[in-house]
Amino acid sequence: MDEKDNPRSEHYDSSWDDDFDDEDDFDDDDEEKADAFEAAFHRKMAQWKNRNWREWLKQNVTFQFTAIRENDDDDPLGFNEEDNEPFVRGSMMTVLDFGYDDFHEAVLAQVRQGKRKGWVPLADLKVTP
Repeated sequence: MDEKDNPRSEHYDSSWDDDFDDEDDFDDDDEEKADAFEAAFHRKMAQWKNRNWREWLKQNVTFQFTAIRENDDDDPLGFNEEDNEPFVRGSMMTVLDFGYDDFHEAVLAQVRQGKRKGWVPLADLKVTP
């Protein structure tokens, strides 16, 4: 991994990920700062687009780990953990492996919740150390 991509590195380039949600961070009149942010953002997006995510995940993720499902776009009824349905928003689950949906170009997480196993989009999960 490139040192500029590793958030734990002292050489990490964080200029692209400042969201400017704090008034002290960004002044509307400061076009130079806005241009620098936009350029850094586009550099990072180009780098991510060209990254082989399957290989990167294999090298940088260790299984098993616990995650909570924060989003569930496939659930129009809005089930929550209390509804006793598997893998719904708010559920804590163990991530066992990753899989890939080539049609949708998505990374899926193979998960276990109790005795049940299934697949959920990685983008729906939140992992905290």
